[in-house]
Amino acid sequence: MDILNKRKGEILAITMKSEYAIKIMILIGLENRRVCARELVKKCRAKLPLEFAEKILADLARNGILKAYRGRGGGYELARDTEEITVYDIVTAVDNPTDAIKCFVDVIPEQESPETCTVSKIWEIVLGKMEDTLRSIKLKDLIEDYKARCKI
Repeated sequence: MDILNKRKGEILAITMKSEYAIKIMILIGLENRRVCARELVKKCRAKLPLEFAEKILADLARNGILKAYRGRGGGYELARDTEEITVYDIVTAVDNPTDAIKCFVDVIPEQESPETCTVSKIWEIVLGKMEDTLRSIKLKDLIEDYKARCKI
């Protein structure tokens, strides 16, 4: 996933919020039960701040990726099977990945030139490929990869 992060002048940008959302979803998927934000923060090796985790969890619940439960015994659980949730679903629940390069695609009509149109077409293709890739990766795949790396 690092190739999608905005680092050292790269054009594509998946924000830290998206990256943490993916990590949170892996942890919830591994648990396969209702978990609270504090428990997730403790389990996350990436030093996730509690307030940030709570905002991400709320976004994921608001967008139907998680179910949220209030009160004693409350927390979050997956709203769908891990085979049905894609990285695209997760990222778009907390961010808009196309905003990162929209400035390259949206051309100001009076400044339009053949080379600008050509370059814009490249970014449209990149956006399409990025979306296809994010849609092709299932939460189930990430969980299986995590288990293999951690020998679970």
